[in-house]
Amino acid sequence: MKRKIPALGALILLAALPLFGQDKSDGQDYFGGLHKKGSQIISLTTGAGVPLFILPADALATEATPLYVGASFSLSYQYFIANRLTIGGSLTGAFNGTVGGRTLFVAPVAFKLGYWWGKQPVEYTVGMDLGASVLRLSGNGMITPFAKLGGGAFAQVSEAWSLGGQVYWWLIPEIHTGTYSSLTRYANSLEVSLGALYHF
Repeated sequence: MKRKIPALGALILLAALPLFGQDKSDGQDYFGGLHKKGSQIISLTTGAGVPLFILPADALATEATPLYVGASFSLSYQYFIANRLTIGGSLTGAFNGTVGGRTLFVAPVAFKLGYWWGKQPVEYTVGMDLGASVLRLSGNGMITPFAKLGGGAFAQVSEAWSLGGQVYWWLIPEIHTGTYSSLTRYANSLEVSLGALYHF
């Protein structure tokens, strides 16, 4: 009986060895452990907001879109609920000039879902934001739905920091009801931005 106990212990240890090896390789696979469950990311981005098109198009408009290229900035937080998978939130601001000489201000607040992968020193992400946006133009404003979808690539420059860029497609519906329903529009734009990530 005494001989069976050490033999059984040795078998259990041998069976567990591949698990120890797997944990070590997972650390590399999940970007040095920064993309594992429980990790967190704070990101700051700034860049350009490029108007694409508005649906339905205004038959009286002389331009493809009444907006010029503008600027955007954002602050977001993400928490890894599983390896590589994050949830969080984002606060964004964007300014665009109009062909009429006015300024459109957009301020989305959104729930964020992301997926991360990569091997050091480069990490990649894709994700989407869903929420609501405040639109302000010449003192008039409204709250609209908001969505964006895209991704980016970042290079690690220190143990906690990464720098890189991202591209996101924005959809901002301006929905009107009743007698004003004909004014409903769906604005599409492209965010091209540079960002800094802080992992902890």
